[in-house]
Amino acid sequence: MKLPKGFGGQGFTGMLQKAQAAMARAQTLNEELAMERVMIDRGPVKMVFDGLGELHGLKIDPAVVDPEDVEALEDLILSAVRSGFQEAVARREEKMKEIMPDMPDLGL
Repeated sequence: MKLPKGFGGQGFTGMLQKAQAAMARAQTLNEELAMERVMIDRGPVKMVFDGLGELHGLKIDPAVVDPEDVEALEDLILSAVRSGFQEAVARREEKMKEIMPDMPDLGL
C-alpha cells in the first residue's frame, strides 16, 4: 500500500494532529446534524427531517387523500421519505469531507 504524501518523518506528526482534530470535530457532528432541518416538499406532501435522516414532521394536504387512489398518496410519501434521507446523507458526507479533507481513502 502506498502511503500518503508527507506520511513519514515530520509529516507524520502533522498528520496525527490533523487526525486528532478531525476526531474531535466528528464527535460533535452528530449533535449538529440532529439540530439541522431538511425540508422536503412534494406538493401536497411535506416532510421535515433532521440532518441524520430522522423524520420529524409530516403534512399531507387533505385534497389528495382519495380512498380510491391510496397508491398515489403512498408514492408521494415514499418519494418524500427517500428525498429527505438522501439529502441528510449528502449533508453528512459534505461535512465529513470538510472535517477530513486530507485523509487518505483507505477503501473501507
